[in-house]
Amino acid sequence: PDTQYDYKFVCLSHNTLRGAAGGAVLLAELLAAEGSERLRFSIIVPIYNVADYLDDCVQSVKKQTYTDWELILVDDGSPDACPQMCDAYAKEDARIRVIHKPNGGLSDARNAGLDRAKGEYVLLLDGDDFYNRSDMFEMLSANIDKSSADVILFGCTDWNMKTGEKRISRSGYNLSLINEDQNRADILHYLFSQKKLPGGATISAVSRHLIEEYRIRFHCGIQSEDHDFVLNVFVHCKKVFGMDEPFYTYRLQREGSITHSGSIKMIHGIDYTLNKWVPILSCESNDQLRKDYLNYLAFIYSTGFVITGRLHGKERKESLELMRKHHDFEVWLLARSAYCSACFICFWSSAIYDSGSHLL
Repeated sequence: PDTQYDYKFVCLSHNTLRGAAGGAVLLAELLAAEGSERLRFSIIVPIYNVADYLDDCVQSVKKQTYTDWELILVDDGSPDACPQMCDAYAKEDARIRVIHKPNGGLSDARNAGLDRAKGEYVLLLDGDDFYNRSDMFEMLSANIDKSSADVILFGCTDWNMKTGEKRISRSGYNLSLINEDQNRADILHYLFSQKKLPGGATISAVSRHLIEEYRIRFHCGIQSEDHDFVLNVFVHCKKVFGMDEPFYTYRLQREGSITHSGSIKMIHGIDYTLNKWVPILSCESNDQLRKDYLNYLAFIYSTGFVITGRLHGKERKESLELMRKHHDFEVWLLARSAYCSACFICFWSSAIYDSGSHLL
């Protein structure tokens, strides 16, 4: 059971469960907790080994001036103090719900939260990151009322934990196009072709109706899982609204972070995304969008070069083999620019040297 309900029941059973009146209060409280469909936001936080950062994360939600939200903390079998911290937060605030589960990875933890979310819109927040403005939810809610969009885009602030430098990495959207143009194809063309599509699942608020209508979830057992989620959201959404405010603070270069070093699971994620989406997006009837989609998939493919460069031994060899499965994207990228051609020559020359065999 969700920890919130456990604490709520204990509290009410001691203080209000006295006769018919107390029973009615208990029933009303439980129905409100379990059945309310009027929540505006569900914020889902997967948690694993982030005890040093978790309070910044949770407090950035609790300090919001807009109060119609639930915070779902998913303890993914964290071996540090996070489980106890989560329980303490739930005791303090009835809007905070806790899920304790065996370790299953980031995707599994996020899915556990999605399965229990009740809000109209879903926000994904990583346990080592935080929101940097207390009026964020207020602004989001106002723009949801204004636009009825499936997806609300916002910006991101990168905070380099080694240098202390902060910079805005996601902003500068063409708001007049996104927010005033009613042509969905034009908006998607802009987002895909100008590289304005979110690089991850955390810098947008997504309608839960859209998520459930298309049963959008994260694929487990891989990394780079956000590619698949973002594609699912934007290929299926009907309306997008943009905001330039860089609400989300993302900690870069944090020791122990999943994205701090390369992993063969990242290559598995790229391989999964290409295997799934190339056949789907190749059938897009709009010629321009089809090109945009395939160009985006080619970009995802190209990120595998950087990741492969961080790998060694058997993992590097496996990565090279998986990359070679998608040879068509080499041709696609080589045809697009001299820079890409140079990247391929350097990459595959290195691959041949390292493997001691002819791979091309």
